Order: sequence, then structure tokens, then C-alpha cells
Amino acid sequence: MNQGGRRGRRGQALVEFALVFPLLFFMLAISIDLFRVDWVTSTVAEAARQAARQAVPNEVPIDNAFGGASGDCSGVALTPSANGSGCLTDARIDETVDVVMGSYSRASSLIEASPAACPTPAAGTTQVCVWPGEQGAGGGYADCASARSALGHDPMPGELGSRSVEYANPRYKGCFEIVVTVIYRYDSLVPFLGAAAPNLLRIASSTTMLAEF
Repeated sequence: MNQGGRRGRRGQALVEFALVFPLLFFMLAISIDLFRVDWVTSTVAEAARQAARQAVPNEVPIDNAFGGASGDCSGVALTPSANGSGCLTDARIDETVDVVMGSYSRASSLIEASPAACPTPAAGTTQVCVWPGEQGAGGGYADCASARSALGHDPMPGELGSRSVEYANPRYKGCFEIVVTVIYRYDSLVPFLGAAAPNLLRIASSTTMLAEF
């Protein structure tokens, strides 16, 4: 009788554990997700900041700032030690984001778009958006004062022409802004969390900086 009672209690304990375990596992996974989301949020913000810094340095002409990518760039390094080419291009900006995101992101892509037009990537990947574009027409104003007067406000990114034209013929030093947006879609440990809370898993950050060229 005692043995039967013990077996019954063990069986009851196993049933209770089987019922409680999924809830415990779910709570553990949610806790890990929340910790990782907080960590990734800081990483995405740092990626946007460093990428914007990469886009705005006053590279010297010998560096061929919009040429082919090679060497070390001054975006996140000391300018005197930089010897890179193509340092202000979309490719090098995307490269900077990849370095900062590290193992969090399985892949990344870059487009030239404003923060509002920057699309959300697939889970576990990163979308980078740079504005204004690398190539294209220059601005139609004589200088910053003329631009402010005509626009009625401080110039926004994209209102003063392309980056390469401004670099080659700087007219808007002190008001030419470049904005980099980084969006990462967090890949949750909880399978259905992405559908239940999509905004929680879309982590985005934008950094705007004045070009030094």
C-alpha cells in the first residue's frame, strides 16, 4: 500500500512537472529575449552612430573618398593614421555597421533612403539606410545662408544634393547633414513572439551628423 502511494505521488509529481515545464520554459525564454533586446538596442544605436561618423569625415583628396574601397578609413579611427580609399561610400558605411553588429546580424543590406522610407528587414538581419545619396545632382543654392533663406528652415538631409558633389565642391559646410538609419529585426527565441509583438522586435536607430567636408 505504501509503495503504491509513493508511486502515485511520483506519478502526480511528473504530471504536474509536465504541466508547469512549458510555462517555466516560456518565462525563461522571454527573460532571455528581453535581456538580449535591451543589449541589441544599444548595439543598433552604436552602429548608427559609428556609421554616420564614417560618412562625414573630412577626408583629404588623395584618399579618393568616393573611389574604390581599400585601406583604413578615418570614420572610427584617428584621421592621421587613415590611408583609405572609398571611405565615404555606401559600401564602407555598410561595412562599419557590419563590424558593430557582429554576430547579432546574419546579413545586412544598404539602400539610399530617408529614415521614414527605410524598410524593415527579415528576422535576424539588418537594414541600413543612408541619406542623402552618394551620387547625383548638387544643391541649387549658393551657400548655407541662401539655402536657409529659400527653404525657410535649416536644411534637412537630402535638401542640398548628393554627398559626392558636396565633397568635390563644398558649398554647404556647416549645414550639410547626413543621416544613417540602422534597423534590426530581432530573431526571438519564442517562435510566435514576432507575430504577437512585431514592434518590440523592430529595433531602429538614426543618427544625423554635419559633414566635415
